[in-house]
Amino acid sequence: MLSSTEKQEILQDARNAQRRDAFRQARAGDSLPSFDAYLKFLDSVHKVFARISSAPNLTCGHFKL
Repeated sequence: MLSSTEKQEILQDARNAQRRDAFRQARAGDSLPSFDAYLKFLDSVHKVFARISSAPNLTCGHFKL
């Protein structure tokens, strides 16, 4: 939940024409990445997490479902 101070700051930003235009331009720039960029992102994520979980998960065989 926003405090009253935060709400006032948001309203002041909305009244400022430069800030309003900056938010609109930033929002308009949002788009889906290309397929190649997405694959590059997935590759980098895989490299990071592959280093973290290099040991296999061992479980105890003494359980019943």
